[in-house]
Amino acid sequence: MADKIILNDSPASEKALELDVAAHLRSDINRLKGEFYDLDHGKVDYAAMRDSEAYRQYVADAALLDRYDLASLESREDRLAFWINIYNTLVIHGVIELQVKQSVKEVRDFFTRICYRVGGMVFAPDDIEHGILRGNRRPPHGLFHRFSRDDHRTEHLVLPADPRIHFTLVCASSSCPPINYYRPEHLDNQLDLAAAGFINGPEVEILPQENLLRLSPIFKWYRPDFGGQEGVVDTLIRYLDMGEKKDFLIERGLAADIEWKDYDWRLNR
Repeated sequence: MADKIILNDSPASEKALELDVAAHLRSDINRLKGEFYDLDHGKVDYAAMRDSEAYRQYVADAALLDRYDLASLESREDRLAFWINIYNTLVIHGVIELQVKQSVKEVRDFFTRICYRVGGMVFAPDDIEHGILRGNRRPPHGLFHRFSRDDHRTEHLVLPADPRIHFTLVCASSSCPPINYYRPEHLDNQLDLAAAGFINGPEVEILPQENLLRLSPIFKWYRPDFGGQEGVVDTLIRYLDMGEKKDFLIERGLAADIEWKDYDWRLNR
């Protein structure tokens, strides 16, 4: 595996270390969201962000994460929102700093190489997704759990795992869910909205006349997280808008044929 790239390794000033890290990062991410995220279409303006003062401020404040007290995340909602937001901004940070032009596939082992130091520990996107947010489950096609038993990062798992995270994590690709900023006080509603937005979007096609479901491979890769095929169908039924397609799922969903759509790894810009 290629060497890890720590993106927030620059030293923070002593004055900066006195700041409220969470508040500053929240302000930075909100500013980035307002200026460079197209929330309606799930796009990110990477080129404009790269040269902006807002991005430079975010990069400076990201260095503060090394001293961040993860114990300050008291509730499950605090932890879940924090790690979703860190995953998404880490990926965006990686795209910009590694000058990705067309796809994260240009960078070998992108999701295991780019990292942040958080609370004195190193986290790559795969550590956050499969370790922290999925309860240390094996990645799709992986043989091993992300963290070993004696890994101190296991102290910060978000349990129980919530399959709706798969509608929030943005891998900088056109087929991934739309980007957003998640707040603990509104988290459950935001997760429901993320699920509904994805399931009623172009990555899910319900074709009653053909007895066919054409689904994002996210549902294939993470089928165990949803509770197997029945859980996938139940999730689709829960969030699909009312109408003929939902009626078909209720009546025939488990008997329908499934085709997996191709995943478009081109940048979400």
